[in-house]
Amino acid sequence: MEKRSRYKYNMGSALVVLSAFGFATLGIFGKAAFEAGLGTNPALMLRFGFAAPLMLLLASRIGGDSGGFRFFLQAALFGGIGIGVEASLFFFTLKRFGAALTGVFLYLYPAFVILFSRVFHGRLISPGKIWALSLALIGSLLTSGIAGGGSEGRGTPLQDPVGLFAGVMTGAWYAVYILLGDRLVRNRDPVWTSAGVVAGSAVVFSALVGLEVYTGTVRFGTLGGRAWFAVAGLALFSTVLPFSTLYSGMKKVGAVRASLLSTLELAFTVALAFLFSGEKLTFWQTSGATLVLISVVLASTREGESNENGAPC
Repeated sequence: MEKRSRYKYNMGSALVVLSAFGFATLGIFGKAAFEAGLGTNPALMLRFGFAAPLMLLLASRIGGDSGGFRFFLQAALFGGIGIGVEASLFFFTLKRFGAALTGVFLYLYPAFVILFSRVFHGRLISPGKIWALSLALIGSLLTSGIAGGGSEGRGTPLQDPVGLFAGVMTGAWYAVYILLGDRLVRNRDPVWTSAGVVAGSAVVFSALVGLEVYTGTVRFGTLGGRAWFAVAGLALFSTVLPFSTLYSGMKKVGAVRASLLSTLELAFTVALAFLFSGEKLTFWQTSGATLVLISVVLASTREGESNENGAPC
């Protein structure tokens, strides 16, 4: 019996790590989509448009109680607004700073979860949480370029205030998404919730692209092989894979363990950006990213259940 439980625990851990790797590919495939000529909204429309039917198929196969049409509609609306804004902020920042720095900004969200929980829910901030907030603040300042310069001739986020604001808002908005989602998905099947979120996002970005086509701000030409490769990667590796494996793994290892293992996403993001895009962080930016990663571990340990819901954009 003990051997079976250990196998279940190890399998769950592997699934969560796999989900972290999947989410980390978002920056790589997103950048590839931009380089292939796709704009932000078309790329996101195709990402969620192809992923939605696959997620619905998975939910019908491995999901539990769907919660009925009313809950699915709530999840779709929540995804359309929450993930719609989050994905737009992420891709906007990605265009300006690349995958590595964008991943660091996204992972400021546990610090914002702690801060917003104090402001809006009156939760006390323990010494451990104060350490997490402090490390996240110092890490974000170092990452933004307050010390040292940009790498490979690039400017620092401090030299692009709009991009810097979008990057910080990426983490802040995701924190809001998690806190609101905690109430929505409590005692609901997570796979069906994910399917609803992805479906809602597909509808929203389809509407945005339709508006762009109507106003003449975007035109679809023939997509080349590179564009379809990027779209397939966004749908399969950056959406279906991580959304499904995260919650399956979480059921086996629990929310706290899953939260800690999910912090590997930041390390995967930086490594993939270096391997496939040649992005290099300066010494100070690497130090800042390390502090952000430590703050996430502290926040996950202290927050326990609060960081379990939702998934990166």
